[in-house]
Amino acid sequence: MFAALQWHQIFEVIWASLVVGVGVTGLFAIVIHASSRAAECRRTGQGTALVYGVVAALALVAFGAVAVFGITVILQKS
Repeated sequence: MFAALQWHQIFEVIWASLVVGVGVTGLFAIVIHASSRAAECRRTGQGTALVYGVVAALALVAFGAVAVFGITVILQKS
C-alpha cells in the first residue's frame, strides 16, 4: 500500500499549502493593519493616511488575485 503512494507529490502539496496558507493570511493581515492605521492617521490628522490606504488597497487586490487564481486552478482540475 505504501509503495503505491507518490511521496514527492504528497510533499509538494504539503509545501505548497503551507506557503500559500501563510502568504494569504499575511496578505489579509496587511490589509487589516494598513486599513486600521489609515483610519487612525485620518482621525489624528497625520498625512500618511493616503500611504496606508494605498498599501491596504494593493494588498487587497493581491489577496483577491490569489483567491481568483486558486479558484481557477481548482476548476481546471475537474
